[in-house]
Amino acid sequence: MRSYGVDAVVVELRRLRISDCTGCRRCLAEGRCCLGDDMSRVLTPLLLGSSIIIVSTPVYFDNVTALVKRFMDRTWCLRGRLRDRVLGAIAVGRGYGLDNAIGAVYRWGLKHEMIICHRGVRCRAYEAGEALRDTRALRDLEAMCKRLVEVAERVWRGGAPPGPSEP
Repeated sequence: MRSYGVDAVVVELRRLRISDCTGCRRCLAEGRCCLGDDMSRVLTPLLLGSSIIIVSTPVYFDNVTALVKRFMDRTWCLRGRLRDRVLGAIAVGRGYGLDNAIGAVYRWGLKHEMIICHRGVRCRAYEAGEALRDTRALRDLEAMCKRLVEVAERVWRGGAPPGPSEP
């Protein structure tokens, strides 16, 4: 993304403290999640300030990881506020479940009315470093990044969406 002039931020969910959604529904009244963890403090402002979002996940048991699902669940309080973000997806695994994981990310994005403009990247890898040898996935990644930037520039007219704000 940086090679296309995009100010990219890489976030490793495993390094953050993201609590499960409790289903308290307080966000309906308050307009924001009431859980004071890294999802609220770190990720929500990043999401709201981004025009392009890429979700990458290893595949566990034919789908996204529980951590990625927890992240997606916690964005419920942002419904209506991620509209028109351009979404990309990357799934890494042995082969089984790659399409399921890409589909889960894209279904999440559709709930938020994000723009999906690429089929996603399916990377076949199991051992550390193996992903870097999947030449097809690397070509697909390049094509996806190029397309995401192209669409984001059209939608956001070269700029980013409004920054984080209260609803």
